[in-house]
Amino acid sequence: MNYFITRNGQEYGPYTLADLQRYVATGSILVTDMTRSEGMTEWFPVSQVIGNIPVPVAPQTATATPSTWYPNPPNLHWGIAVLLGVITCGLFGWIWIFVQAAWVRKVRPESKCMIYAAIGIGLLFASLFLNVNKESAPLSGLLNLAGAVMWQVAAFTMRSDIEEHYNSAEPLAIRLSGVMTFFFGIYYFQFHFTRINEMKKQGQLPVPQGA
Repeated sequence: MNYFITRNGQEYGPYTLADLQRYVATGSILVTDMTRSEGMTEWFPVSQVIGNIPVPVAPQTATATPSTWYPNPPNLHWGIAVLLGVITCGLFGWIWIFVQAAWVRKVRPESKCMIYAAIGIGLLFASLFLNVNKESAPLSGLLNLAGAVMWQVAAFTMRSDIEEHYNSAEPLAIRLSGVMTFFFGIYYFQFHFTRINEMKKQGQLPVPQGA
């Protein structure tokens, strides 16, 4: 049986009973939130559904950190990020990817997205330097292509890290589109970061996303 949750006039779900238990354990769902099962119209407190069923506690490891201690993602509205990217002809993006990667390293220390981004930007700079000399044009083009590929590797690595974090340590059911990641990269991530920060600030539940 699946359940729906309502909070602040918005309905979320469906969630299985196991989902409810897990989200109650992490604090994403409160026992005072109202819920109803599929096919029903009457709402009841989550506490009545959970009842005496023990709520599973997420396993802790030596390096585990409670979800409430994880730093929030970079707090810059995605619209401002896009505007700065346009004004600076894309240079802002070269800086902001390191801001986002630094946050990813805080929540997933094993992440390599910052390394890939640094390699990509290094190759792009080398390409621009060699482009001054016409004789080096073929090598410049090759380095430019390699830099663009590494930039995408960094973006998709960051996408994987973000999804992993927000579906395990902080279970907000975030799903990121590969197409949007390819074309918009850091600005697409910042769009989701803006939503996440707003939801946390307002104490709202996340809605499972497919884009």
